[in-house]
Amino acid sequence: MIDVTADEPTLSEPTNTYKHAVYPFPLGLDPRECNGYPPTYIKNEPEHELNFFLTDAIDQTQQDEGGKKKRGRIFKKILRKEVKKNAYVEPKRSSLACSLASREEISFEQLQNQVSSSPSENNVKTKPVIIICHGAMSWRNQMILANLSAELLRCLDAHILRFDFTGNGHSKGEWSMGNFNREYEDLLTVIDFVTTNSIGCQVRCVIGHSKGSASILNCASNVARQELEDGKDVTCKCFVNLAGRYRVPEIHDPLSKFGEEQRAEMMKKGFFEITSAWGDGRIFKVTKEDLDAYKLQSVADTPKVLVHLRKDSSVRVLTIHGHQDEVVSVQNAFRFDEEIANHSLHVIKQANHNFNGIKYLDEMVEQIVTFYNSVYNET
Repeated sequence: MIDVTADEPTLSEPTNTYKHAVYPFPLGLDPRECNGYPPTYIKNEPEHELNFFLTDAIDQTQQDEGGKKKRGRIFKKILRKEVKKNAYVEPKRSSLACSLASREEISFEQLQNQVSSSPSENNVKTKPVIIICHGAMSWRNQMILANLSAELLRCLDAHILRFDFTGNGHSKGEWSMGNFNREYEDLLTVIDFVTTNSIGCQVRCVIGHSKGSASILNCASNVARQELEDGKDVTCKCFVNLAGRYRVPEIHDPLSKFGEEQRAEMMKKGFFEITSAWGDGRIFKVTKEDLDAYKLQSVADTPKVLVHLRKDSSVRVLTIHGHQDEVVSVQNAFRFDEEIANHSLHVIKQANHNFNGIKYLDEMVEQIVTFYNSVYNET
């Protein structure tokens, strides 16, 4: 099992009595269509894909003096509702939409049974899992990520799981520009779901695009710390950064990326609205609190995040970046290459921030598969 407990945010340690809960997509809700996001196009459909919602379940062993169930928790100081024995309740705060691609058919009933059983009793843990994280104002079915999932499934003997961060895609909660720490918590929830008594698989690789790279680099650094300082035998050693930004909060002003009109509106109203860059008409509200939080969150402080990745460990990072990236300059990729000890860099000369849809998909897949196999000495 990979231990991804972070110094910030603080998570409770997984226990044998803690379980997650999964819920099916309701009838009438198409997993491939969402709130005006661009339609999903997958060149080669995965053999099987299961869509579900993941949320926290209650620790069912703790009781108060009156015999009632205590409120369980996964995140620090987040209280849950009291429930009857063996009952699961979907909390309002955390409900993440997930897509699990596999070569074997997995029904929702099978997944639910596995979540309700111990790891020794389930049948899906025979393969490792690769997790994919999306970027800002995006979702798990962004063209490059959905196609990357399908192609990695074809090339590697693993399950591929991608999910929507809180407030994005089908996941519940409010969208926020500066929610780096919250998104890292989301990733830790998904990893905990995969590795502990819910599923019992190993996570072998975590991939993040754009803003999602902040979460995966935090995870990578944490794993390196556990190996270097705690002497733990870690199982997840492979991390892929797709067009990620090197953020220095003291230098990088998030407001600088917006126009003069938006900056003036922020000064006057305390917020402004932006339209999705995808051309789908979605409107996002950016508040002063968002921008202030952006500077304070540890997950967004790249120099501090990389502290353990500057040292030699078994953890390795691959960065793939487009030389024509119009959102995050390729110079960010060169800086990662300079600072991360065990790092591989691949620059695609004509690619933009979203890698031109699937134009460079084959090249990206080849790079990731080769990197993955080299990390684990597989052929």
